[in-house]
Amino acid sequence: MSLRALVVVLAMAAAAVGVLWLQQASVSDASGQLAATEPAKLAVPTLGGASAGTVAGAAAPSSGAAPSAPIPSGTFPSRATGPAGTGSVLVHVVGAVKHPGVVSLPAGSRVFQAIAAAGGAVPGAQLSAINLAAIAADGTQILVPTVQQAANAAANAPVGTAAGSDAGAGTTKAAGPAAGPININTATADQLDGLPGVGPVLAGRIVAWRTDHGPFSSVDALDAVSGIGPKMLATLRPLVTVQ
Repeated sequence: MSLRALVVVLAMAAAAVGVLWLQQASVSDASGQLAATEPAKLAVPTLGGASAGTVAGAAAPSSGAAPSAPIPSGTFPSRATGPAGTGSVLVHVVGAVKHPGVVSLPAGSRVFQAIAAAGGAVPGAQLSAINLAAIAADGTQILVPTVQQAANAAANAPVGTAAGSDAGAGTTKAAGPAAGPININTATADQLDGLPGVGPVLAGRIVAWRTDHGPFSSVDALDAVSGIGPKMLATLRPLVTVQ
């Protein structure tokens, strides 16, 4: 090999070595810069972790960091629309009242309040034939009978039927004798007790008056018994007899 060829080969080898050295230096420098600026790795939360992970370059909050602001209580509407037990009911009041029809009452109202809302009972109404203390249930009908209606219902009622009303079902049962007018001159205290508004005390007074003064000459003579006034007498007149 000539000297000139040898020089060319050595020059090429030196150039190749220089290129390789420059490339290695560039890679090392880039690796160092990358290591210096490498962001924090993505943190995978544990099963009980509260955070969803750390975003690259963001540091996790320390234990002493202030908690996030709570959601105001007024952000979402409450399900409750009012205090429990409030509301109204609609009841149909018919019969012997001043203004029959549908009335609106506060929930939990009684039958007597429904009758008052309908203007009250008219003369001749037999209020003792229904349960005035019963709850006036929504959507029911309350029938206030007259004295004659109560007497007819009592005459047709089976023996042993209890007096009163079921306001929840909208039906009424008349209080009174099981069948026909009662003879006040022969009736026992128990029979008289079954008359509307009489009760055991007044029944005893009727029997005592009859024992002391003899038979009643007429139904109107009952007003001589203590506790029987014009209203009571009007109620009893169609239900009793002296024959």
